[in-house]
Amino acid sequence: MAYQQEERETVVRYDEQDNAWYIETNVRRHISKFLKMAKAFEELHEEKEAGRVVSIRAKLSDLDNFSVSPFVRNKRKGQTNNLINSRIDFEAQNQLFNR
Repeated sequence: MAYQQEERETVVRYDEQDNAWYIETNVRRHISKFLKMAKAFEELHEEKEAGRVVSIRAKLSDLDNFSVSPFVRNKRKGQTNNLINSRIDFEAQNQLFNR
C-alpha cells in the first residue's frame, strides 16, 4: 500500500554490537538515494507496489568502505554562499579603503 504523508519516515539506527547501520524508509527521495548505493548494503529488502518500490529495509556493515553520518552539519550550498558573501564583503571593504 502507498504510504500517506503522515506515515512516511526514515529511521537510521547504529548497532554497536553488530557494527552495522540499519535503515528503514518509505520516503521516496530517501529510497532513491539508498537504491543508488545498493551495492553498499549487505542486505536490502524492497517493498513494491505496482512495480514501484514504496519502502526499503537495509543493513550496512561494510564500514571500511562506506559510511553513514547522522550528525547535523551545514549544507555545502550554504557554506559556499557564506564564503561568496564574505568575499564580496571583503572586496567591498577593500574598495572603500583604496579610494
